Amino acid sequence: MFSVITGTFLLAMVHALIPNHWLPLVAVARAEQWKLKEVTSITFFAALAHVTGTIILGVILGLIGKKLEQQYGNSIYVVSAILLIVFGLIYFSVNLPHHHHSGQKDISSYKRSRKRWILIFVVMMLFSPCLEVESLFLSAGAYGMGIVTLMSVIYALVSICGILVLVTLGYKGMHMLPASFIEHNEKRITGGVLILVGILTFFLH
Repeated sequence: MFSVITGTFLLAMVHALIPNHWLPLVAVARAEQWKLKEVTSITFFAALAHVTGTIILGVILGLIGKKLEQQYGNSIYVVSAILLIVFGLIYFSVNLPHHHHSGQKDISSYKRSRKRWILIFVVMMLFSPCLEVESLFLSAGAYGMGIVTLMSVIYALVSICGILVLVTLGYKGMHMLPASFIEHNEKRITGGVLILVGILTFFLH
């Protein structure tokens, strides 16, 4: 249980640092000349939509994990640990970096109203959940929906706060040095976390 919670926290931090979660917001804010208050409010709703989409799918998988635990008992912990390791190996071996539009010319070439930009970001983030964390929700379901709820809260807080901080720093012209490294190694980092959580789950369930 502790390993799943720790894994959720780590993955939430990694995903918040990925540039495509916050860099487009910074680029649009500069191109549209938004004030910092506008940037942070739009970022909050976009991040909330992203988290909501991830958690909805996660709760469904958590319910599946709970049902499997009721049917198969302790064997589900072994199966979930193996699945986490398998998913981790897949992510680690297929290290495809996220792509983003860092050029401001692409965005400044056309103008949209603030309401339209809000709609674009909210819809885009809502329907692009972080699939990497979903395997943890499936494993957490075996421990009960209380753990799934706790995972959801941790994931939401870390993700939203992380994205807000990065957008604010980016808007002010400050750049996070690890961002580029994480962008190009995100799959390996994610895979490593999932493998570690799978091993710990196997021995500590």
